[in-house]
Amino acid sequence: MESQSNAWDSFFIANSSTNMNHSSLRAWQHEALKNYYQNLAAGVTSLLWEATPGSGKTNAALQVCAHQLETANSQRLIIVVPTAHLRTQWAQAAAQYGLHLDSHFGRKVRLAADYQGLVVTYHQVAKRPQFFGQLSRGAMVVLDEIHHAADGLLWGDSLRQAFEPARFILSLSGTAFRSDNNTIPFVRYEDDISQPDYVYPYGRAIEDSVCRSVAFFTYGGDVAWSEDDEVIQVSFTDHLQHTTASRRLRAALDPNSGWIRQMLEDAHTMLLETRQEQPEAGGLLVAADQDHARQLAQLLAEVSHTRPTIVLSDDSEASRKIKRFTASRNEWLVACNMVSEGVDIPRLRVGVYATTVTTKMYFRQFLGRIVRITPQPAGVQVAYCYLPADIRLKMLAEQIEREQRHHIAAQLEKEVVELEDEELPPEKDPTPVWQALHATNSGVES
Repeated sequence: MESQSNAWDSFFIANSSTNMNHSSLRAWQHEALKNYYQNLAAGVTSLLWEATPGSGKTNAALQVCAHQLETANSQRLIIVVPTAHLRTQWAQAAAQYGLHLDSHFGRKVRLAADYQGLVVTYHQVAKRPQFFGQLSRGAMVVLDEIHHAADGLLWGDSLRQAFEPARFILSLSGTAFRSDNNTIPFVRYEDDISQPDYVYPYGRAIEDSVCRSVAFFTYGGDVAWSEDDEVIQVSFTDHLQHTTASRRLRAALDPNSGWIRQMLEDAHTMLLETRQEQPEAGGLLVAADQDHARQLAQLLAEVSHTRPTIVLSDDSEASRKIKRFTASRNEWLVACNMVSEGVDIPRLRVGVYATTVTTKMYFRQFLGRIVRITPQPAGVQVAYCYLPADIRLKMLAEQIEREQRHHIAAQLEKEVVELEDEELPPEKDPTPVWQALHATNSGVES
């Protein structure tokens, strides 16, 4: 009698389209597709896949799209993405599978006959939910980075209205997320925590050579700012309430404070060293807002003696700038929000986290921009992340490091002892201890 595993292998092959090249898929993508076929056979019409940023969710999802069109009788494809730039990126990726998607649909009344589907943003859907409700009848829908539907109750309600009639819905996310007040449509919850149907974690992505490991460099020191005619001076080692800690972080990242210059100098030095082995390697700096991005770009230009590419959300040339930077050998890209997730620039190797956002989701999406494996250089590839020693960011970095250590320990068949964030002992890191570099920035902590 055929084993259950072999039976699903046979089902997988039988349902694979002749136009889809499954031989090029990664192991986890094969597993995710088997998850799809199994649930499809059981009559399930909505799935959530959670795969670490940079692992290749788009290609896996497009395999499902192709199957839905060619075998499962879906009438069209609707891809929903967080930002306008991702519309073009999804359309280009889909073309490699013979799928023609309209990435400028907002300018038209109806889908042209030579397109098999469209790519729109969550904002577009929120403005016209009834229209998309009609369009989604019998359609295959992909909700990319579905956690954005929790950005407001309006978006969640709009998605439900727009895509309830869909034939099949595949939701994608790069990080685990939970429900605060607004549950996200088409996502299953237990105890307010989302329950994905398939998970591909970062530790395994490193093991599979799908993602690079990350080396973190955290910077402390003293920060001062004025508040109600009072000068407040604290250190990054001080335990502060959330509001005061946020003000400390904002003051440190202010280009006029002088604190961030040393971090930029060190990050640029690391980028130059990395370009010795990978000449096209690039760096990414994520800022707090548009004015902050412009100010830091000017400071980075002074430090690096090159002109960074600046990408801002209200810039009509943003997508073209990202495309040109991706194809170039330019050193630095400065952005806010535009490249926090989804944008594929594999040559990025060095990241500077200069934003005041301290959520796990945003932090991991940022790391996803610098961990994508490239064919060259051969051997082990490492990404480098520079960040302030804010306790919230340090805890997020420590979580990543534990996942990496777990992977290493598993390879060496050593016992892994899990510790709570507060109980992490000082690590014996081969990186030398850095001394204070100037009056306010104490340099790399570990």
